[in-house]
Amino acid sequence: MNNPTQRSIKWLSVAILFFATIYFGFIYAKTINQLWIQKTIVWNQDKLAWQVFIIAGRLIATALLYFFCWIFLVRTNRSLKNGEIFPRSNVSLLRWAALVTALATFVQSNYGDAIKGAQMSVLDGNTLFYPLVVLFFAGLYKIAYLTAKDSSLAI
Repeated sequence: MNNPTQRSIKWLSVAILFFATIYFGFIYAKTINQLWIQKTIVWNQDKLAWQVFIIAGRLIATALLYFFCWIFLVRTNRSLKNGEIFPRSNVSLLRWAALVTALATFVQSNYGDAIKGAQMSVLDGNTLFYPLVVLFFAGLYKIAYLTAKDSSLAI
């Protein structure tokens, strides 16, 4: 791959990680603010374990998705330097990201109720749709990897 294209992809990766870092920091700052500074979370003794699961799950899922994004972009940029367009290791990473996306959408859809101490839990369509979209892209990525591998063997 030529140098200007690699440089463009590198700067695009930096921009993506910059905005992901801002979002990651925002989620953590908001949660810390709700837990310890303004103390706006209403703790319900009947749902305490559920509330802790939702709040901790939101923080953990956000951290994992941020970490997966970082790994994906580092692997992609490193493989571009070696002349490989699609590294095989990103296929499994995208599949794990689909699993974490399921957790993230589930806890995000229940987060509002959890901080209010409500007795309700929601399993909406996004909890199934978003992970399926990520799995679809993982499948496309695997096909692109196999196509690139076959074309390099043919030359």
